[in-house]
Order: sequence, then structure tokens, then C-alpha cells
Amino acid sequence: MAKDSRPHAHTVCRAVAKSRRKTRQAATADLWSMSNEDVEATLVEAEKLRAQADALALRLVAEADRRHAGERAGATDTASWWGHRTRQERRVAKGRARLAESLDRHEPTSAALVEGAISVDHARVITSCVDRLPEDLEDATVPARAEQHLLDEAAHLDPKTLAVLAKHVLTVVAPEIGEARDARALEREEREARANAWLTMCPDGKGSVRGKFSIPELHAAMLHKTLLAYAAPKHQAATKDPEAELAERRPSPERMGDAFCELLERLPTDRLPKLGGLNATVVVTIDVDSLMGGLAPGVLDDGSVISAATARRLACEAGLIPAVLGTKSELLDLGRRTRLFSGAQRRGLNLTQPTCTADGCDWPAHLCHAHHDHPWSSGGKTDLANARNLCPRHHARIHDPAFETTHLPGGKVAFHRRT
Repeated sequence: MAKDSRPHAHTVCRAVAKSRRKTRQAATADLWSMSNEDVEATLVEAEKLRAQADALALRLVAEADRRHAGERAGATDTASWWGHRTRQERRVAKGRARLAESLDRHEPTSAALVEGAISVDHARVITSCVDRLPEDLEDATVPARAEQHLLDEAAHLDPKTLAVLAKHVLTVVAPEIGEARDARALEREEREARANAWLTMCPDGKGSVRGKFSIPELHAAMLHKTLLAYAAPKHQAATKDPEAELAERRPSPERMGDAFCELLERLPTDRLPKLGGLNATVVVTIDVDSLMGGLAPGVLDDGSVISAATARRLACEAGLIPAVLGTKSELLDLGRRTRLFSGAQRRGLNLTQPTCTADGCDWPAHLCHAHHDHPWSSGGKTDLANARNLCPRHHARIHDPAFETTHLPGGKVAFHRRT
């Protein structure tokens, strides 16, 4: 490293060396003697210092590229050489090198970064937005006005919010042409997002399936709002353990994952596209003993297994076609869909049972499951005399062998944990 004591050293070399020494001293100094105001003000100034250091590094990498530093070192390019010397990820180094090249063409943004008025992320948003502007603009001042507008907004916006505003910058600085162009750009972005949507799913061999997806913002918003409804504390309190503490806060990733599972269970199979001539349903093969309370698991049509308790719970309500086999594997029934209560029956049931029939539960009928008091699997009829409304939590509990039920006067049912 250049020493600031060398009289012939360049100003930049001396400044970097001195700044590193001073910053190291400050970083190791005791902070307890600073006042609250000093800590807060210096924290803000330190961020500006970071931006200024980034600005110098970007100017230096641009100059190194002009001098072909990568080629002289035998590297593919300057960014690769820089990334290797400074132990940066190659993609990060290349991204910063592209920003450095862009800043050379955007002097106002470069100057703001040098002053510490904006961050590197702000600079990346601004330069990329201005670089994407159409080249056939009749008014040559539009790019400069767009850059200045974004710089003004960057003074009080974070980079993510600034990026959203940048999509419509033409509408702001040149409304006579911007609205139509921004609309076409947005339509093109949406088409590309839909065309490039993808999803992958891979079982991990431990009972879970991991996946990734890329979907348009519209569909992401739809999915997010739906999952939030299922993951909301009030819904969680009604469908999960009532004794669990569920604060009114942003749902955790675990709760969002649980909500996704509940969403899939509630998909209306009669509205899904046909698959092999049938609605997209899942076939569960389970023996009669397990369906009536045994422990042997159910087998899905893809070969995976689910617990008998889960199969019993789903068989009451979800759009599953049960393939029920006797002890000698003879086919007893395949897809007797009359086990499901009809829409008319559900409406009639909701009139007579406006809430969940579990004692003490007031979950509304339109969110409840229609349960067979006498199990359909053992000959119970799908009629109103054999039906009761149960919320999802109590529907799961009535199939849980850890609980027993007592029928109360008035049609209610009480749950007791077995001892």
C-alpha cells in the first residue's frame, strides 16, 4: 500500500493510505464516551463515508479498465482480475465494473455518489433507468431531466422504492410521450414475465418437497394476499392450537408455508383443468381398517404415503377420490363421490347450523367443513341427518385418536383429550 509519507506519491494514494489509518483508529476506539447525539450523527456520516469510498473504488476500476489491467495480469478482463485480487464474487465484481462504466456517462449521479448523498444501490437504479430510455426521443434533454428527477427523489427514498418510481420516470418528466411509452414498456415486461415463469419441485427424501418459482408480480401479489389470509393470527388461532400464542405481527416463513399447504388442500377440484379426462384429483389407496381408525398409511397415486389420520381427515372434505381396498386387496369402492355434500345440502346445513358445532366454537358455517357423524367409509349416508359443521381445527381433532367426543344436547359436540 502506498505510504502517505512519500512526497512523490499521488494525492489519491496518500488519501487512501491516510483514510485507512484514520478509519482503523476510529473503528477500534472506545465508543462509550460518545453522547447519544454523536453516535446517531456519526452513524449517518459513516454511511456517507462508505458511499464516498465506493465512489473512489468505482472510479479506480474504470481507470484500471481503460489501462487494460486485466489483460496485463493475464486475466479474462479487469473485473475478473479485480474480483480475484479483492476476493469478491465474480458476478459482484462484474456488476460493479458495469456500474463504474455507466457512471462515467452520468456525471450528476457520479458527483452525488462522490458527495455521499446517495448510495451505490441508488446510483445503480438511476444509471440503469436512464440507460434504458429510448434512443429516439425527440427532446434531447429528457435523459438529463430524468436523471435529475431520480437524484432528487433519491434524497428521501430507498433504492427499492426508487426503482418502482424509475419505471414511470418518462411519464413524470415528459408526459406528452411518457405515458404511452411507459404503458408499452409495462405490457412488454408483463408478457416477458409470464413467458419466463417457471417452477421446480424436488423431493428431499425426508418427507418434504422443496421448490423454487419465478412468477409475474401480479400473480405473486395474488398468492401473497391469499397466503396472508390463511396465515393471519385470527385464522391461525381458529384452525390451530387455541392455546398457542399468536401475536398480531407479520407472519413468519413457517406460518406462510403452513398457509400454502392449507391453500392447496382447499383448492376447488371441480374448477381445475381436466387431467386424463378427470379433474386434477389425487387418488389415495387405503385399507378399510385404516380408514375406520387403523394405523396403516394411505398410498398416493405417485407412490408416496400419507398417515391414516391425514387420509381420514381429507376423505371427509377434500377433492380426493378414495380407492378403498379390503384385506385381500379386492376393490370395494373407487370414487363414490356422493360422499361429498352437495351445494344445496351445504346451504341447508348452514341454515340449521350457523356456526361450528364444537362446544364453545363460533367459527362461521361458510368456513366450516361438512362432516359425517356416522363415517361415510363405514356406510354413513350423505344427508343432513348425518351431517354437522366443524371448523378446520375441530374437523382435524375429530379424526385425531388423541381426542374423544361427547354429543351434547342441542347438537353440539365436546372434545376431551384421552388420558
